[in-house]
This record gives sequence, structure tokens and C-alpha cells, in this order.
Amino acid sequence: MFNYKYDENGVYIGNLANKGEKYGITQYRFPHNYELAKKSFTITDGTTEHVITFEDKHKAFVDGKECEYESLKIQVKTYLVRLGYDAAIVDLQQNLITLIPGLGKDYFYGRIKGAEIPEGAAHVDAGDTMVGTNVAWYLGCDRFVWHEFLDEKTVRVRWSPNTDPKNDLPYKATKVNFPVLLVDIWGYGPFYSDAPNTLERCVFLQDYDHMMTVGLVYAGGEYPMMVTGFAKYMDVEESFDKNSVAGNS
Repeated sequence: MFNYKYDENGVYIGNLANKGEKYGITQYRFPHNYELAKKSFTITDGTTEHVITFEDKHKAFVDGKECEYESLKIQVKTYLVRLGYDAAIVDLQQNLITLIPGLGKDYFYGRIKGAEIPEGAAHVDAGDTMVGTNVAWYLGCDRFVWHEFLDEKTVRVRWSPNTDPKNDLPYKATKVNFPVLLVDIWGYGPFYSDAPNTLERCVFLQDYDHMMTVGLVYAGGEYPMMVTGFAKYMDVEESFDKNSVAGNS
């Protein structure tokens, strides 16, 4: 009835059906947020306009084109939204929305028409803000991705469980509403790791106040997976002591 299994000594054996590990790197993902449902926004960069309408809890329209959407909340009024294969940062604290094409690197930085924009508010290139940051994001039980930002354009990425392979990949960082930053990393993951075998891109909206992230993991041309992670700052020479980190099995 309860799908329990015991060995010959009566000791309980956990199996994948009743443990969170079956969700892989999506294990810690926050519940979907539906606060954007029934809302519509017209955004402009001063030259071009786009209209985003969240029809209900699952369906959205971007410039009249229908897509399904998912939304995760990172701060009181800041959301990461998957719009089909594309994405958006919806920042209602500053009334800004940034559109991120799933197949491109050129963002659309929009201001919500008819809304008050705080003085100086903007989603802008983060410059060297990330340089020197060395952090592991735990996405599930013993599943993490480790980012060491070497310079303004290069991040060294390691995936659990073996942190020996080091992939130096290009990235783009954007200041959203400090200490919230968007980090967009293009590249593959190592074989025999917790990264998807067909990994193409990771987009992380990172909150360095609460030390958590929500993100999109693109792999194999499929719709991206939404993830949530919790941070641990790393020392370059540190070896992982998995027993010291919350969220282990």
C-alpha cells in the first residue's frame, strides 16, 4: 500500500519512487507562481514595443503569439518566466521587463508603458561585478553546479558529483535589482555528471541577499527545465564535504 521495502533484517530500503532524487536537478524547484495570471504589459525600449499577456495560470501571448508559460518568484515583485522556449525577467519593483530569446544572446530591455519607473532603474550589463565570485548552487540532493567567475566574460563551471573536470565557458551578467543578478552561461556539461548530456545553456536569476537562485536549463533543443538552487560560497582549494551542506540525502 505504501510502497515500502525491507531487507531480510527488517531495515527499510528507500527507493527512487518515494525519494526526491528522482527529480534530479529540478528537485528543489519552487512551486509555480501564478501572480502574473490575468495581467498584461506593454513594454518599450523607446523604439520597439512588445505586448505580453498572461491569459491564465498556464497560457500567455507575446505579441499575439500563444505560448505556455511557467513563473518562479525570486523576490517580492521579481519573477523568472519561461515563455515557451524563450524567457523573461519580470521586475515589477522597478516596472522593467527583459526578454531573453531562447536561441539568441541579444536581450530586449523594456520599460512598462504607463508605469512609474524609479530614477536610475535599469537592467544593465554587470561589468566586473561577478569577477571573483566562487559559489556552488545546490539544485537537489547532492546535486550542484559550481561557478567560479574568472573575468567579465569567462566562468569556470563544475558539475557534481565529480568536480575535477573544469569547463571555462562564456557568460553574460546583468544587474537586475541589486543584489539580484542575471547570469547567462552558454556551453556544455561534462559527461558522467548531473548536468544533462545535451546541455546547451543555463540562465540563472541569482539573489545574493537570500543566497538562492531560480533558473532555466536548456538541453537538447527541448523546452528548458526550471530549477531552484541554494548557495554555498566555495574556496578554490576546498574539497566538498557533502555532510556539511543542507539538502543531502
